[in-house]
Parts: sequence; structure tokens; C-alpha cells
Amino acid sequence: MNGRGAWFRLWYLWTPPAAVVVLNVVWLAGLRGALLGRGSVLTQQVSDAGAAVSRLQSQAGQLDRTEKALADLKENLGALRQQEMAPMKERLVPFLTDVLKRTQDAGLRVEHVGYFAHREEKSGLVYFTAGYGVKGSYEQIRTCAFLLESSPQFVLLDALALRGDASASSLEVGVQLVVGTYFSDLDEGLMKQLGVHEVAGGQ
Repeated sequence: MNGRGAWFRLWYLWTPPAAVVVLNVVWLAGLRGALLGRGSVLTQQVSDAGAAVSRLQSQAGQLDRTEKALADLKENLGALRQQEMAPMKERLVPFLTDVLKRTQDAGLRVEHVGYFAHREEKSGLVYFTAGYGVKGSYEQIRTCAFLLESSPQFVLLDALALRGDASASSLEVGVQLVVGTYFSDLDEGLMKQLGVHEVAGGQ
């Protein structure tokens, strides 16, 4: 009796265990593949979650910086309103006096003056303008502009335009000079005293 013949004759003894072994091998292979696939998915999810956390941390840092910048801006605006955009009653006369003095220091002759004011809805401030008709040389006009821009009174140079035709035979020119500034409020009584005209949307 050879060995191969014995295996064939006793097949009913070894076939079931062999089948069980094969099935176990197949099951273990499938389980390993499933675990590896699940592991890859979990690894990708962990990586995505880490990237999302990094983005959120970056956005949180940016938000903190933005909030700090906004707080600083509000603080600076409050200081600016208190120091340079004080109520009209406190700053209007010093403003007009300073502008007139600097205009005269430049050598310009003031012929007439007109005042206007309007409220700005968004900022809540009052924008005040003073229009001067002046005469002088080009050099005096440039000096005047420099002196006004150097004023501590927060003077804004709105317009500087020739009035009429400049005569070639004269060294003097007529100029419409318009300067402006901001106030934190509008003093109705003071405006009436000075003859200031209030306009709705701007000059």
C-alpha cells in the first residue's frame, strides 16, 4: 500500500479539517484586508481632522489679531475725537483764528469769508468748512498752503482755485481758498452768531 492510495481511501477523514483550514485562511486574509482598509480610512480621517484643527487655530489667531486691531482703532478714534475733534464750542474760534492768522502770515489779503457745516450720518461728526477769497502772489499762496497743512488745529485743505482770469500784467492772483475741519457736535447758537449755513449733504 503506497501513501497516495491511503490518502485517497481515507479522504473522508482529512477533507473536512483541510476545508476548515482553507476557510480559515481565506477568512483571515479577508479580515486582514478589511482591517488594513479601515486603518487607511482612519489614518486619512485623522490627517484631515489635524488639518482642520490647524486651519481653525490659524483662523482663531487671525480673529484675535483682528479684534485687537479693532479695539486699538476704537481707542484711537476716541482719543482723536476728544483731542482734535472736540465740541464746536471749544474749537471753532481757535480754528478760525489760526486759519486767518496763517493766511495773513503768508502775506495774503482776505477779501471775504463764507462758512458752511453739515452733519455726517455715518461718523456722527460735523464737517465745517470756511471759504476765503484771497489775493496774493503764487509764492504767497504756496506758503499759505504749507502753513495751513502745518497747523495743530487739524486743518484740511479742501480747495485752492483761481477766481476769474489771472492777469498777465499783475503779479497778484485771486484765489478761492477752502479749508475744513471736524467737530464732535453742532452748536446751533454759535453757528447763528457767526452766520454759519448748515447744508444737508455737503457743500
